[in-house]
Amino acid sequence: MICSYKGMNENFEYNQTHNMLNPRVGFATAASVLGLISIALILSAYFSIILGGIAITMAILSRESNGKLYPQAKRGILFGLVGLVGGYALMVTSFVTVFTDPEAHRMVNQYSQAATGQSFDDMLEELTGNLGISIDLPVESQ
Repeated sequence: MICSYKGMNENFEYNQTHNMLNPRVGFATAASVLGLISIALILSAYFSIILGGIAITMAILSRESNGKLYPQAKRGILFGLVGLVGGYALMVTSFVTVFTDPEAHRMVNQYSQAATGQSFDDMLEELTGNLGISIDLPVESQ
């Protein structure tokens, strides 16, 4: 008796999203993991931005030839975007705080003086003087 079972191929297609032998699935999984790590490292803005960008790139590169994304790749894009946007938001708010809050500006000056021997204001003045621009710094309250 000859029995043909066509369910074997269907089963393989069904488990395609978890087939770690497929390099695209591994790429999508790595994108998801990197995206999660970028969220965990949001407070260190640079790592979050770098890992979020890599996660998004890897997720897009893991697409099938018909353009379909694996679920892991979709999570990688989502997590990477959260890490990327969170990192940039932290960086922008830090710069705004340093240039608008006199107390934060004073603390950055003290840290810069202790770390490099030159205050942040002096370094900024040297940089802006070379570029020919001017920046209004917050006035310290005495």
